[in-house]
Parts: sequence; C-alpha cells; structure tokens
Amino acid sequence: MRKKMFAVIQREYITRAKSKGFIIVTLIFPLILVLLFSGYFIFSKIFQPSTKTFTIIDQTGMVFEEFARIQSDKLPGGEPKYSFIKKDVAPGGMEKALADLQAEVNRKELSGYLVIPEDIIEKREAKYSARNVSDFEELESFSRSLSWIVTNVRLEQKGWPAKKIRSEMEKGRVKLVSQQITEKGEIEKSGLSSFMMTYILTYVMFLMIIIYGGILMRSVIEEKTQRITESIVSSISPLGLMFGKMLGICALGLTQLLVFGGFLLGTITFAEPLLKKFGVQSAGLFEIIKQVHFTAPVFGFLILFFLLGFVFYSGLYAALGAMVNTEDEGQQLQMPLVVLFFLSYFIMFSVARNPDTARAFWVSLIPFFTPIVMFARISVSDPILPSGTFLSLVIMALSTILLIWVAAKIYRVGILMYGKKPSFKEALKWIRYK
Repeated sequence: MRKKMFAVIQREYITRAKSKGFIIVTLIFPLILVLLFSGYFIFSKIFQPSTKTFTIIDQTGMVFEEFARIQSDKLPGGEPKYSFIKKDVAPGGMEKALADLQAEVNRKELSGYLVIPEDIIEKREAKYSARNVSDFEELESFSRSLSWIVTNVRLEQKGWPAKKIRSEMEKGRVKLVSQQITEKGEIEKSGLSSFMMTYILTYVMFLMIIIYGGILMRSVIEEKTQRITESIVSSISPLGLMFGKMLGICALGLTQLLVFGGFLLGTITFAEPLLKKFGVQSAGLFEIIKQVHFTAPVFGFLILFFLLGFVFYSGLYAALGAMVNTEDEGQQLQMPLVVLFFLSYFIMFSVARNPDTARAFWVSLIPFFTPIVMFARISVSDPILPSGTFLSLVIMALSTILLIWVAAKIYRVGILMYGKKPSFKEALKWIRYK
C-alpha cells in the first residue's frame, strides 16, 4: 500500500516538476520578488533620460533664478538633469510666444515649458506644458520647488524671515524610531517593513494554496472523465490515491516555497550592495530593508502553515473534483472555498495591525482562516509568539484530520460515479457509507 501510494506521489510530483512551465515559474519567482521590492528604483535608473530642456516664462521676474538653483540635480553620468532657458515676453506677445514654444516641443527641440504668471503668489498656480506629462515625479518636483519659493515670498511679505522659519521647521521635525519590546529587551523594527513582509508572505501562501488546490481538483476530474480511475483503484485504494495526489502536488508548492524563502533571505542580506551597484541611493529604502525581520522561525511557520492549509483545503478540492464531471462544474462548486480564502486574506490586513486583540485571537483559531490569519499574527509579532499559536496548530491538525476523513468518504464514492452531478444532500449520504 505504501509503495503504491509513493508511486502516485512520485507521478504527481515528477511529471509536473519536469514540465517547462513549473521550472520557468520556479526560477522566475525570485525575479518577481526582486521587481516587487526594487523594480521601480532599478528601472528608473536604467531608463534614466538624458538632460531635459525647459523654457520658463517668468512673468514675476523673481522666480526663475531660485527655481533653476533648486532644480540642479545631476544624472548618474554627471550631466545636469534639467536645462532651463529663461524667455522674456513683451506685453501682448504671449500668444505668439506660446505658439512658438509648442512648435519647438512638437519638433522635439524642447521637452516642455513653464509659464509662471504674475499672480502666482496669490493664486499659487502655474502652467506646465510638455509633450509627455506622465512623469509624476517631475511634476511633483517642479510643484514642490515652486511651492517653496512662493511660500518664502509670502512669509517675507508678512515681515517674517523665511529662511529662519524654514530652518526652525526643519530642525523641528521629529523622527519616531519604533522599538519592539521582547523578553530579551527592545529591538528596532519598522512597522511598515514588518507589515509589507507579512503582506508578501501571506500573499505567496494564498497563491500557492489556491493554485495547487485547483491543480489537484483538475487532476481528479481529468482522471475521472477519461475513465482512468477504474484501472487505478483496482491496484490502490481510493484513500491511498487521494493521499498520493495531495502529497505529490503539495510537494510542488513546497518546492517553490523553499526556493522563494531561500531567495528572500539572500535578498534581504545582499539587497543594499546590489541596489547601490544599480545606482539606487534611497536611504529610506535601505532603512526599511535593514529592518525587515524575515527570520528562520518565521520561515518555519510559513512552511508549517502552508502544509496544514494546503492539506486542509486540498481535501475539499479533492472531494469537489470527485463530485463533478467537468471542469466548469468544478469551477462553480469551488467558489465558496475561494470566497472563504479571500475573506481570510482580507481579515489578515486588520489582524496584522492589531495582532493581540481578542478578536484577532479567536478568528485565528477558525480552521478556514488559521493558515493566513495566524501566520500573519506570528509574522508581525516576531520574535514574540502571539497567544494561541500552539492552540491553533492543535485545532488545525485535528480539523484537518476530520476533514480528510470526510473528504475521503466522498472521494471514494464520487470518483466512480458518472452522469448527473450529485447534490450536497447525496454527498452527505456518501459520508455514512461503510
């Protein structure tokens, strides 16, 4: 019996693990993680444009010099990021001047132009025109510089020394350093990085269980519709066949999860020097990476809750696959499972922010929610184990055993039945069969 079940496990695992799709996805997964963390920063440097030229019509006569001074950033190669040309327009000549500038932009001789009106101090509004206005960072940078200049002027007009006020405001900014209290003392830990890490890990677990649970259901349906099941169960029991399928496909998800976790640990360790090689100099990003606490215990709980969650849900997927005759019917029946899993994922967002509340404790003990919700509590609380951790494992294990027993009863009858899709009432009758 064990040899036959191992043969099923080997077949389900090796045939899929050897497929090009599985290999490609497993290898690309770490790359997706890199892009998720730092793709924006990396590609913004790789596709950094050359110097942009803007013409500025300064109708106030006092903004251009300060604006050009503030916008004096350099590109990685040392060239100026912007080149600004001041243009004076005679009274009544604005319409022609704008038409000429628009023509230059269309000929790609100019990146764009700014019109700073005389009443910018009162109305706080200027005109930015360019061939492409999708660079939101540039828009924000220009807006911030103009706001700085206008605010200074308004302060000075009120008789307040703008530079002194600005200096005091800068000195008055308070940095809040978050410290987590543990039994061994306090450790510095970023709330944002901790939440983001929990979000990513639970999302990966969510995808693995949903995707591979669906693969298991389709495998059962495929063998049933092709009438392969009869010949298989002649040499192995339905229970052995179901377990073999579940464990074989579970091993696929476990393989990818181990690759993901190992790469994540390496990324956290070596991310800063690698990003610096690409020219990324974001101190805030590096600070967040340093405070990410993806530890071996968290990785261990990730694996443990994935295994429990997959076996729990895959039992339901196997039972559903045995009850239906087509994939379309299976897709319809699995919707309640998908809704439950999405619900646990949405609950996770609130629980991750307040992991020690009574509601978080009780929700994390509900087997349908435990894999995602309890793991989220553990991840954000690391290195402290939240209340109910071991109790949730016991409840999850007992619930899984009970559910597998029920699923096996349905599976052994359903895989040999064809024709009309049974109702849930009929499926309940199958459970009572000896």
